[in-house]
Amino acid sequence: MRIAIQTFGCRLNQAEADAFASEFAAQGWTVVTDDQDADVVVIHSCAVTCTAEQKGLRLCRRLAGRAPQPFVVLSGCVPEASTPAALAAAGVALIIPRDARDALVARVMRGALAKLGPIDSPSPAPPARPRHRRPFLKVQDGCDFCCTYCIVPRTRGGPVSRPFDACIREAEAHVAAGAREIVIAGCNTACYADAGRRLPDLLLALAGIPGLGRIRIGSIEPGTVERELADLMARTPALCRHLHVPAQSGDDAILRAMGRRATAADYRAAAEYALARVPDLGLGTDIITGFPGETDARFENTRRLVESLPFSNLHVFPYSERPGTPAARLPNPIPPGVRKARAAALIRIGEDQRRRFACSFVGASVTCLVEHFDADGAACGWSGAYLPCRVAGVDRAALGELITFTPAAATGDTLYGRHGLP
Repeated sequence: MRIAIQTFGCRLNQAEADAFASEFAAQGWTVVTDDQDADVVVIHSCAVTCTAEQKGLRLCRRLAGRAPQPFVVLSGCVPEASTPAALAAAGVALIIPRDARDALVARVMRGALAKLGPIDSPSPAPPARPRHRRPFLKVQDGCDFCCTYCIVPRTRGGPVSRPFDACIREAEAHVAAGAREIVIAGCNTACYADAGRRLPDLLLALAGIPGLGRIRIGSIEPGTVERELADLMARTPALCRHLHVPAQSGDDAILRAMGRRATAADYRAAAEYALARVPDLGLGTDIITGFPGETDARFENTRRLVESLPFSNLHVFPYSERPGTPAARLPNPIPPGVRKARAAALIRIGEDQRRRFACSFVGASVTCLVEHFDADGAACGWSGAYLPCRVAGVDRAALGELITFTPAAATGDTLYGRHGLP
């Protein structure tokens, strides 16, 4: 049986999709990348915005109308967020709700075999290997912070952590299969806790795995463990010097309306602490512009916060109403054009900040994970601080390995250099 898994959305969705693919392969199914070649297609959907939800549903309808029709499965967040009418119109053969996600592979196999009958597939399946040079490690799911604009608590439920030992075993398996970096994935990763062990404990244990060169941490909510992580980064070389802490706004009135747990002053203090503790830290954040009630003065507070901190990754999103969230019912909506204009203004600031951050690494020693080689033969990958790198003179045997080089130039946000030169 041939199966394709089409994934939308966040790192957590990607981590789950990778795990599904490995399970299907272990059962003798053939995992393909093109849904045109598949007997079964799993759409692992995202519902963080209406646009993301509609992308998944459109793909469902397209596949359901294809001849011959594959066995189409809808999983992920859309089954919890969408209306019964929209789900019915999608025309899929099987919907996997949140509480059945762990049994997805068994349910899909049972349903597909009942409808399609046995279909020959190459067997035995090749051993599962990382689908990415930087495989994802899911450590946690769910969130109960209940920000007013966010539908995730509804689609993912409350926080649940994976067993500590299971996380370690999976990471060891990734390393045994050739991975040199893993990316921590979770819905609210800072909430990780298992038998008294928290996220810093897990990261320290992962850093001790022989052969694992780098650990990249996902988004961390402010007011949680960001200071502890900065302390850990300062003394643990395996942790990437990159910390993404979403601010969402720099105005306290808007932060209260969003249901955020940290004030602008709290955020600034935590960011300044991390920057002081970790040399060359790449500090990322998310900002929403045009949230209901965001006056010009309140937006200026956000602009000032952004300009006052040396962000290396500034992700800016115009506010998008999400039906089913408290924010969708708030008064004083901001016109869409104003939302977009404010976002564009911050994006320009962020682009300049990122260029300056990249330039600060010219002449320094940088470690890059080689993910592929471009048409000119240069090795391409990412630095620990999450900057793209292009390095000449690298042997192709280094694919998937960590190399060290000294950037001679930075163009845009990309570091350029030659391997083996001081």
